[in-house]
Formats: sequence, structure tokens, C-alpha cells
Amino acid sequence: MKDDIKNEILKDVTGYDKFDNFYDLYDYLNEGGEIDSIIDSNIDIYYYDLRKWAVDNYDWIDEAIESGIAGGDDDFHKLIQGGQYMALNQDAIEIVEELFNEYNGKLFNVEQVA
Repeated sequence: MKDDIKNEILKDVTGYDKFDNFYDLYDYLNEGGEIDSIIDSNIDIYYYDLRKWAVDNYDWIDEAIESGIAGGDDDFHKLIQGGQYMALNQDAIEIVEELFNEYNGKLFNVEQVA
């Protein structure tokens, strides 16, 4: 997932884009749902894999239920997928923050030359 997000940044961000913080960069990258698509493509679809993930990550499932992202669904597997979405979204935010900080924001805050 990290490489997919890095590629999205390299594809979509020019040196002339200005972002004050990594949240602005994240919002810009996800404007068309690109990061959401990357996250969705990393969510497990097989019941075995979902149950295996749920054992160590039940707190994410609870968070998905509390936030309403799981939609109050009675299907336990869909609840797990909601939890995976929450966990992967947090990972994506951390990846964007790491990349932003790695360059001290310079890659994303180059002044335009007139």
C-alpha cells in the first residue's frame, strides 16, 4: 500500500502545489477518492483472512461500529471489513505524514518562479 500511495503522490503532485501540512496533502490526494480506492483494494475478501485479522484487531472493528462506517451491519464479515478500512485509512494518513515530513514539506511547497 505504501508504494501505491507514493506513486499517487508522484503522479498527482507537482512541485508547484502548496500544502501547509500533511492533512492538506492527504485531502488533495484523496480528492477523487484515489486513496480510498487503494485502501479498498487492500481490504480482505476471504472469510478466513477476515477472521484471522479480526483476532488481533478487534479495537478497529469497534471503532468502525462506533463511527458508523460499518453501517450497523449484522454481517460480522462486513464489520471486520469496516475495521480494516479504519486501520488502513490510519496507515494511509501515517504514510502521507511520513512522506511529507521526509521532505520537510519541501517537495510540496516549492515557490513558483515568475
